[in-house]
Amino acid sequence: MCLLLRFWLLLFVLVPAMPAVSSAVAAKPAIVLVAFGTSTPAAATYDFFEKQVRDGFPGYEIRWAFTSQKVRAKVKKEQGRDLKDLPQVLGDLKAAGFAQVAVQSLHVVPGEEWEEMVKESEAIPGLQVSLGPPLLTSPEDRQRVLKALEPAFPKDLKQTAVVLVGHGSPHPRGEGEYLAFAELVRRRFPQQQAYLAVVAGKPTREEVLQKVKASSAQAVLFIPFLFVAGEHMAKDIMGDEPESWKSELLKHKAYKIQAVDRGLGYQGGVVQVYLDHLAGALKKVSSEQ
Repeated sequence: MCLLLRFWLLLFVLVPAMPAVSSAVAAKPAIVLVAFGTSTPAAATYDFFEKQVRDGFPGYEIRWAFTSQKVRAKVKKEQGRDLKDLPQVLGDLKAAGFAQVAVQSLHVVPGEEWEEMVKESEAIPGLQVSLGPPLLTSPEDRQRVLKALEPAFPKDLKQTAVVLVGHGSPHPRGEGEYLAFAELVRRRFPQQQAYLAVVAGKPTREEVLQKVKASSAQAVLFIPFLFVAGEHMAKDIMGDEPESWKSELLKHKAYKIQAVDRGLGYQGGVVQVYLDHLAGALKKVSSEQ
């Protein structure tokens, strides 16, 4: 009996307990927020966004998942924190007693990671999962997002050029969304210096920076078209390295160059688009109970 008791005590210590949830909470769908991830202080964006979700959807269990394996490994190495991917979080929720889950993507466009999320959401038997799509998935989304960003634009788009900076996507649908948004910006601000360019893919940085150089602009404002304003903004865009976007422009002219230091996750109107997508996912999974 003594040996058996010691065995169970050892098992209790070695096996981490699942986070306890009440039966009342587990009776409602859980919410999983899925982001690319960042190892920078811009991770505070996630805390801010979670507060908006808790205010808008009180009483729900909220978990986080991160799609970038590189970011998860870097955070583990540098900060000692374990970030989970979507399959791990869905497995945890099923083990905790949940039967329905609303998964909200915090990606900007539906690219490769969105396609992977669709597959992963179907991989846990007995768990009903409804997906809230990324930010840009319809013409209405594009209109709402541009309207939300416009207050950050300077009034004079002749002397100051605005460049929205996106990540880019190799996926045809994702790239198509970026191109469609760039066209919307062009039509909304004809003959003015407002553009969208991405770090990798189309619309290319080369074509947009060339347009800025050819314009009458004396200043440039970079605005993150990214959920978090992390390494891309700090290094690729505003870094002092010769290949950064800022350095590329300064080779041409002594522009006054500034950047917005917060990503889309802080923009109220943009956040509301995400929350509306989440509301749709919750409604769908709740109706399937």
